[in-house]
Amino acid sequence: MPLFEPGTWVDPKTGSPYAAGRFALADGARFDRHLHTDDELWLIRSGAATILLEGAEVVVRAGDIVLVPAGTVHDILAVHPDVAGFFVETGHQGGLSGHLHAEPSDAEGHPVPSRPLED
Repeated sequence: MPLFEPGTWVDPKTGSPYAAGRFALADGARFDRHLHTDDELWLIRSGAATILLEGAEVVVRAGDIVLVPAGTVHDILAVHPDVAGFFVETGHQGGLSGHLHAEPSDAEGHPVPSRPLED
């Protein structure tokens, strides 16, 4: 079984039908609003973030599992003060891997600010 080092990710180009990897964002990191042709799961390992999911802003924290349904535009809007986790794109025959953008300008990404977490 292959081991994927930090900073790398499983990609259908590696022969796997899935995409999987780690993510970490802190103040000033860049992220892009995007979607996938298959479902994506996130496991939030540490920190917290405000994300855009199904048109709503949602705060996710360490231990949360997030389901991003296929075709759902999603984004990380802010971190509190950082967030790290693991993602898996479920994969399906004929699906496209990676970030797809509903609007061409979304591909440029945006800076992710750090904000205090409001209770």
